[in-house]
Amino acid sequence: MPVELMQHQRDGSAFLADARNGLLAFEQGLGKTLVSIDAFRTVFKATRADRLLIICPNSLKRNWVAEFEKFAPEFEVAIAEGLPRQRKSVFLSSRAPVVITSYETARSEVTALLAFVQRQKTALVLDESHAAKNWKSLTSAAARQIAPHCAFRWLLSGTPVTNSPSDLFTQIEILAPGERLLGSQETFLARMEEDPKAGFAKPIFDKMILRRTKEDCLDLPEKTFVDIRVELPRWQRKLYDDMRHEMICEIQAMTGEQYKVFASTALAQLTRLIQIASNPALLVEGMEGVPGKFEVLDGIAADILSVPGRKIIVWSNYVKSVESLLDRLGKFGAVAIYGGTPNNERQAIAGQFQNDPATRIMVANPAAAGTGFTLTSAAYTIYETLSWRYDHYAQSQDRNHRIGQTNPVTYLRLLAADTIEDAIVRALDRKSAMARSLLGDRDDEPAVSKLTKEEMCELLLSNKVPERNH
Repeated sequence: MPVELMQHQRDGSAFLADARNGLLAFEQGLGKTLVSIDAFRTVFKATRADRLLIICPNSLKRNWVAEFEKFAPEFEVAIAEGLPRQRKSVFLSSRAPVVITSYETARSEVTALLAFVQRQKTALVLDESHAAKNWKSLTSAAARQIAPHCAFRWLLSGTPVTNSPSDLFTQIEILAPGERLLGSQETFLARMEEDPKAGFAKPIFDKMILRRTKEDCLDLPEKTFVDIRVELPRWQRKLYDDMRHEMICEIQAMTGEQYKVFASTALAQLTRLIQIASNPALLVEGMEGVPGKFEVLDGIAADILSVPGRKIIVWSNYVKSVESLLDRLGKFGAVAIYGGTPNNERQAIAGQFQNDPATRIMVANPAAAGTGFTLTSAAYTIYETLSWRYDHYAQSQDRNHRIGQTNPVTYLRLLAADTIEDAIVRALDRKSAMARSLLGDRDDEPAVSKLTKEEMCELLLSNKVPERNH
């Protein structure tokens, strides 16, 4: 018996089935997977499509299988993975109506996928479609080769705009190949400079994109954000200040050509400062001191979990930190989902956190656990680290602020005082505003690599992006 859809989900299913080509930009937690499954059931029954090809991040393949088992068990599902000959065998020989594969496989098996989609009327789903937003990437190139041969082209993303307006340009091109609805990329970007709110593109966005937010559709509990400034212990403060001073001196001594090379790797250089502010052991072997954030996190976790029934999600961006926190918080029955967790075990771990009262902390990496998991048993979320990736930040929030959450959700951001993390928070807030504006919900955060020598030094000294770039 098919599940009863909510109104916004019925709207989404009709949008995909009727429009044939569209971007379902529902916020995380509103049921994009369920909507696309229902849309495929509709077009399959009407013989408008014979097969569904789902291309998604590798970590979400089994989540899709679970969703079909739950919501559409009548469809046989095959996963194309493993060695090249195994993947090709699925594309060539499987008769399952639904075939799931990863973006990595799509990049390397374009020829096999082209043959697959041309053999029958195929509905294509690109899940987390912002993965294909970079026009020059192999992922985008593969999607743009495959999409024109599909009867339906459905893109799913709660965060279709993560860095710049060009993110939407590429996705629209995948939806409407060859039609140049937005003109050339150069023309589009030039017009965006004159009209940052993209008013000129609004009719096309309105036609091709269906946006729904949780505020539109759900009566969810409110979210509260609390920033906790962490004073670094003296030894950690010295490491940070020394690295910052050394970086500034190096930049000031660079020639113009040398700085151009440095600027191209600026984010990687700034990441070293973030790591020192978080956990110096990430960079310095044999560090024995307890990082300031770890000490603060110990106290916060103990305080929150002193109340029976409460659970916490702790987000951290680095493998060594995840493993250290898993050990430190083990007394609370902590579990973890990160890069070191086998894909086929992740859903079971999420289920344990959801259902086992003794499992009270989930330590997770946004890249591994930011999508595809429901963690509504936790009403508290702690960010041990943040990155410049707005999509990771937005998606991680929605693991526990989604359908099924009955308690107000509190997000605690641990920010090392007087560090580059202040700039990261401002960048994330500006990217959020830009995404809302473009999707109908200000200007984009400029690339760090575009800063001049003087502006880069100002950023390092003040932890603020220079004013003229706001």
